[in-house]
Amino acid sequence: MKCVLTNPVVYIMSKNDKRGILMFAHNNEEIDYFKLAVVNAHLIKTNMDIHDITVVTDKHSLAYAEKTLGREFIDKKINNIILIDKDHNFKEKNMRMYKDTSHMHKNLPFYNINRCEAYAMSPYDETILLDADYLILSDSLNQCWGHENDIMMNWDYQDIMFERKDATLPRLNDMGITMYWATVVYFRKTKYVESFFKTVQHVRNNRRFYGDLYKWRGSVYRNDYSFSIAAHMMSGFIDKGFPQLPMKLYKSFDTDDILKVDNCSNLVLYLEIPSRFGDFILTRWKDVDLHVMNKWAINRLSEKLLEII
Repeated sequence: MKCVLTNPVVYIMSKNDKRGILMFAHNNEEIDYFKLAVVNAHLIKTNMDIHDITVVTDKHSLAYAEKTLGREFIDKKINNIILIDKDHNFKEKNMRMYKDTSHMHKNLPFYNINRCEAYAMSPYDETILLDADYLILSDSLNQCWGHENDIMMNWDYQDIMFERKDATLPRLNDMGITMYWATVVYFRKTKYVESFFKTVQHVRNNRRFYGDLYKWRGSVYRNDYSFSIAAHMMSGFIDKGFPQLPMKLYKSFDTDDILKVDNCSNLVLYLEIPSRFGDFILTRWKDVDLHVMNKWAINRLSEKLLEII
């Protein structure tokens, strides 16, 4: 996979640049993931005081961002950009259902094939790998730096509407292994972690075999599946045998929406009530990181946060 540094300033590691954030951002026809990565980079700098941020993207996503946001603004938020060539065959085949609450849904390309290259692409000794839509509203991830575990991610998660349960999420299938979420991954550059990411790549490269073996749901390739299988294998096939992050993973789902953003750590959401289609309650979410699954809502949030910025 071809990688090209596009920032006019060449990134050089130094003794002060050992820790950083890594995000992947590839747009589809409707979701501007790169703009979200820029906004999240601002949240990271504001709430974590981390200023070394790398984004992996493609030339079309970057070109659109340069047109809509301007390169000067992008460079203020992201100090390292890596360009890759997209696998167009994968893009055409890996389609997923995107929802904007229960009222609208579309099938769109879901380009996530290169996340398993994070170890090789990261320029840092210690890296926190994030989904661009995992909003950094606090400094809690700073607990990871210098941790005794070389790599950590979560199987323990919480829907922010606590009474809402989805039986399909805890495991790859009803009788299968525990689901680890690739939403947030902390890792160091060690031989063990290198082996882990090579295992993730092996699963990605043999998707049909591992999909049949572990019986993951559906035909869409998800990094949650390949990271979960690699964690299962690398922990000696022990369920929940892989180290967890020192904080819980909180999620809102694609049936929810965002009403407003008050500042860089405080937002108000509409949460759909279970078994009451299109009926919502208001929830304020403050000072706790949040994975927002409604991608249209997250793009609307980007616009609001850009106004604040």
